[in-house]
Amino acid sequence: MISTKSQANALDVRNFVSSHTTSYPDIDSSQVQLPQPYVVCIIGGRGAAGGALARSYARAGASGIILGARTISLLEEVANEVKIISPSTKVVVEKCDISLNDNVASLAAKSQAEFGGHLDVVVVNSGYSGPIVNDIIKEPPDVFQQAINVNYTGTYHAAHHFLPLLLNSPTGAMSFIGISSMAAPTVAGPVAHIHYCTSKAAQVKVIEMISEQYASKGLFCASVHPGGIKSDLSASVTPKEYEGSK
Repeated sequence: MISTKSQANALDVRNFVSSHTTSYPDIDSSQVQLPQPYVVCIIGGRGAAGGALARSYARAGASGIILGARTISLLEEVANEVKIISPSTKVVVEKCDISLNDNVASLAAKSQAEFGGHLDVVVVNSGYSGPIVNDIIKEPPDVFQQAINVNYTGTYHAAHHFLPLLLNSPTGAMSFIGISSMAAPTVAGPVAHIHYCTSKAAQVKVIEMISEQYASKGLFCASVHPGGIKSDLSASVTPKEYEGSK
């Protein structure tokens, strides 16, 4: 049987990927020297992934980092960590609920005002999941709607308000990154809860379409699909019977 391009690509990826338990030089951000200025906005700029992203950009020498999330005190903790790593990096924190259009518009305006309109990268890291319940009858409607509001609609809000800043920074990296999940293509298994998987799949489609619309103008878009991350979110929604599983 002749394999399709997708099947061949899956095999190529499987053969390319290697396993690591610690960081290694190719992904060591301290080995990178970013051009100056280099300004990054991380929406969902706290927690296991958001905080790690901020610290990595600081090690790489970002001149400016904007952190947005719902809890200012947690953002300030990350900002302090960034300043320890890179005292010269200007860090701005702003309360932002990505599901609210006005909040995201205010974050974009803050970014423009603080950094003179220059912006290199936007990372959409905000995410929501309710308890893992693999039965649509048992999934509460409000949980489903909140997942749509944050994971799907929130990504639209970020693109709608931040793409003009990226596109008006022609000397910058012009990058829009969405932190999605391995749940996006998932339809079965222990973490196949509909509200999360479908909202993450919708997020991926938004990013794919943004790339289709703006790649010709120099915009780089990517959807990143991490596996399980030990975080406050995962700890709050993972059933006890799944804890410790690999």
